[in-house]
Amino acid sequence: MSKAFRAYRRLYYFLKVFLIPFIRFRPKGMEQIPDGPLIVCANHTSNLDPLLVSMAAGLDWHIQYMAKRELFSVPIIGAVIKAVGAFSVDRDNNDVRAVKKAMSLLRKGDKVGIFPEGRRVLHHEQTQAKNGAVMIADKMSVKIMPVYVTEHKRLFGRIDVVFGTPYDVNPDRRKLTSDDYTVLADELMARIFALEPQKHGTRGQQ
Repeated sequence: MSKAFRAYRRLYYFLKVFLIPFIRFRPKGMEQIPDGPLIVCANHTSNLDPLLVSMAAGLDWHIQYMAKRELFSVPIIGAVIKAVGAFSVDRDNNDVRAVKKAMSLLRKGDKVGIFPEGRRVLHHEQTQAKNGAVMIADKMSVKIMPVYVTEHKRLFGRIDVVFGTPYDVNPDRRKLTSDDYTVLADELMARIFALEPQKHGTRGQQ
């Protein structure tokens, strides 16, 4: 058991006691999480999102997140996320080091969490998803699992975390261009938002 996983396990139990009792937590689709390497991609409206996705996935799966480098300089938070296996990315530049780190983890069979929007995005904002997640998935021939997290989070409110079906971004193994990756990034976000629960169930893939 790695040092990062031991730290993650302690954080998991802490959150289970001090966070989950204060929300109506509704995870769904966790049984679809496969063994082996995987890129987990969710929408991103709150700094709680990585914690919520990990809590929904459970202790069977240790997701190591690509996180903005600014977080690592925040007292306590920086130390905690580093301890549980998160690694930094420079969002303003083409961070080759972060990409290599993600690929290294996947090569070892680990699961990597990436927020394709690259930052927190409010529900009314329009933003272009970044290509990094689909590019890494293509280069490493690993699947992406789309995840939807409730956008509006409030104390004692309901929070859904819905895991969709893992899929291959390039099953035909075509040589892809930058424009192709942009299209695939848009498709990824569409798959994520298709998981948003509706009054009569969950729309889209489950």
